[in-house]
Amino acid sequence: MISGLDHVPQKTDTSSQIINGKKSLGKDDFMKLLVTQLSAQDPLSPMESQDFSAQLAQFSSLEQMTSVNDNLKKLLDTQTAQANASAVNYLGKSVDAPGNGFQYKSGQVQGLGYSLDKDAASVKVSIFDATGNHVATLDAGSQKSGSNTVSWNGKNDAGIAVAEGAYTFQVEAADGSDNAVQATTLSSGVVSGIAFDNGVANAIVNGVKIPANLISRVNQIQ
Repeated sequence: MISGLDHVPQKTDTSSQIINGKKSLGKDDFMKLLVTQLSAQDPLSPMESQDFSAQLAQFSSLEQMTSVNDNLKKLLDTQTAQANASAVNYLGKSVDAPGNGFQYKSGQVQGLGYSLDKDAASVKVSIFDATGNHVATLDAGSQKSGSNTVSWNGKNDAGIAVAEGAYTFQVEAADGSDNAVQATTLSSGVVSGIAFDNGVANAIVNGVKIPANLISRVNQIQ
C-alpha cells in the first residue's frame, strides 16, 4: 500500500442499507420477493393480472425514488465541495459576521460593527474584558438602520489604556419613543485560516470559528 493513503473497502451491495442496526429492503430485495412469490404461487389459482401489475408499478416507483435520492446526494456533495473551495478565497481578507468578540492590540483603534433593524435615536455600545468585567461605554448617538460601525480607542471609562487581549461588546439601541431597536453585533477580523468540520467550511477569525455562510461582508485589505 502506498504510504499516506488509507485503504477504502469496496461496497459490495448498494441495493439495501443498514438503518439503526436493521437492514432496509432495496430494489433488489423487492425483486427477489416478487420472483419468490411468483414461483411459490398455486398454479391452479395464480396471481391476478391487476395484482401483478400493481406490484410491478411499486417496483418501478421504488427504483425511480432510489435513482432520485442518489442524484440528489451527488448534487449536494458537488454543491458542498464548491462552497468549501470558494471559502478559501476568504483567507487574508477582513470579514464581518454575527458575533461580539474581538482581539484588541495596544495602540490600535478598534472598529465595532453592528446592524440595526430600523433607525435608532440612541445607540450605546458596552465593552467587556475576557472575564466579563465592564470596561467602557461608547455613545454612538442616533444611527440609521443597517450596518454601522463605532470606533474604540482602547481606553476605559477613566481614560486609561487597557491591556491587549480578548474583549466582547454589546449594543443597546432605542427609537425616539424609547422603544428598543433590535441590534445584531458583528465580529470583524482577518481570516487567518479555514477549517472544515463535517463538510462545513468555517473561517477562523480572531481565533474563533465562524461558519462561512454567516459572513455578511468581505473587505480587501489595502
